[in-house]
Amino acid sequence: MSVMGIYLQPSSVALSGALDGGGSAWDLTRMKSQLFAPILLACLYSASVAALQSPSASSSAQTSVALPQIPSPTGPYGIGRIGYHWKDASRPDDYDPKLRRELMVYFWYPTAKSAGTKGQYFPGAAQMDALPEIHKIMSREFGNAWAQIVSGEISSHAIDHAPIAKSGVPFPVITFSHGLGSTGFEYAVLIEHLVSYGYVIASIEHTYTAKAIWFPDGRVVTQHNDSPPPGLSQSERQKWMIKQVSIGISEGATDVRFVIDRIEELKRDKPHSALAGAIDLKRLAAMGHSAGAEFAARACQQDSRIHACVDLDGGMVPVAALPVYKDDRMMRQPLLFLEAYHPDDRMGGMPDEIAKYKSVKEQQLQELPPGSYAVVLHSPEIAHPSFSDVPLLFHGHDGFPETPVVLHNLDLITRFICDFLSKTLRGEEVSLFDGRTSPLPEAIVTQYGH
Repeated sequence: MSVMGIYLQPSSVALSGALDGGGSAWDLTRMKSQLFAPILLACLYSASVAALQSPSASSSAQTSVALPQIPSPTGPYGIGRIGYHWKDASRPDDYDPKLRRELMVYFWYPTAKSAGTKGQYFPGAAQMDALPEIHKIMSREFGNAWAQIVSGEISSHAIDHAPIAKSGVPFPVITFSHGLGSTGFEYAVLIEHLVSYGYVIASIEHTYTAKAIWFPDGRVVTQHNDSPPPGLSQSERQKWMIKQVSIGISEGATDVRFVIDRIEELKRDKPHSALAGAIDLKRLAAMGHSAGAEFAARACQQDSRIHACVDLDGGMVPVAALPVYKDDRMMRQPLLFLEAYHPDDRMGGMPDEIAKYKSVKEQQLQELPPGSYAVVLHSPEIAHPSFSDVPLLFHGHDGFPETPVVLHNLDLITRFICDFLSKTLRGEEVSLFDGRTSPLPEAIVTQYGH
């Protein structure tokens, strides 16, 4: 069922469809692979996948959930944040050719550390919640946690427009792309952890891919789910779906590259941008989760300005691990392919399809440049959502693990990402990628590009 809208005022909004609830949120171990599978590609734009991304409205409403707390970042820096509303004059809007492609991009950056600092978890949440149809969408996405996000009971550690930390050298930069039907704010634990260790994160809200985006002029743009035209044969329907996925990845990758263009402009605009002197684009990485991982990976295939790539659980079962296009472009940067372990019976394909996927995946990984790694995490209850805040927001309910398990998995994930970025962007010696057997028994580390 298609869901899309641009909302201005409560009196003038209309929702073209309602998401269907139901299903265990933790069943996302299968959802990840379904996003791009040819026989299941409709899921990429269907409400059924969106429903799997959060607990059903009925179960959330009837359950008393303990207040989730975003853990304090452990690095030496505090967290600042500033949002930019950017238009790409070279691209039309996907659904209104009279408009240009618009993005919200939030920069999370290091600041002086101060104990007890709290900030908004989701900027614009109160304004969004005032719109009845957006309230419904976000309440279904976040369950009981949405009211706590709006009220500020659930908070981040990011202070809007805080002065950037003074440093002898500029900070490395990482673009971040969220998953389908998600938002960048749902990765606060990961983003804040990296920022606290001296990285600037440019978190892109991918228009029509994000669940909902609040723009400074009061508009809220929601996720758009395309459906195949009626009357197609099964073969025609499959071709249409494959084309739509290819278009979606290309659009997301172009978003990433456009943001890098604008960061270059920011860097030159020293009189008007506090970030200008603090950004080191010679140490630039692209990172993403799920569908966003494919956006980042495709951008890396296309853009030599990116020096490292991080793909978080983005394998497209049963097609390929990395994007495949007719131009046959390959990674020129070191890649961290970090994924949760998914048993074959939960990978969203038939046995022969899964076997073919694994063969294609290994071939793609073998073609990676030196300094690349594939890491499979086998920690208890790790799954596709573990890379985000979702398990923390729903800890202990709807099939999600209890908080200690959630935090353990997040710690494991952030350790591998931090070590990879320290090695590739800072040239530091790190323990997790020193060529020996992984010191962590819950991870299998394979080096590529020897």
